[in-house]
Amino acid sequence: MSDGLGFVGVVLTLIRRPVLLWEAMRAGVAMRTRRGILPSSTYIDWRIHTAYGFKNPETQREDLESYLLWRRRMRGLS
Repeated sequence: MSDGLGFVGVVLTLIRRPVLLWEAMRAGVAMRTRRGILPSSTYIDWRIHTAYGFKNPETQREDLESYLLWRRRMRGLS
């Protein structure tokens, strides 16, 4: 989350909603690079650009929560 939420914002979101911690970890693993343990900043920038339709939006905690809840629901459907 490069320009909006930032690392601290992600941590605060997960402290506020600890039930999303495991889903956030799953998302991180799913997006990681082949050689790394974290998603690349280029990939995250691309995902944010495609989600918002423009580069460098101010991402919000509510957006992260919505995304993680959506992932959790979709996983439950399979």
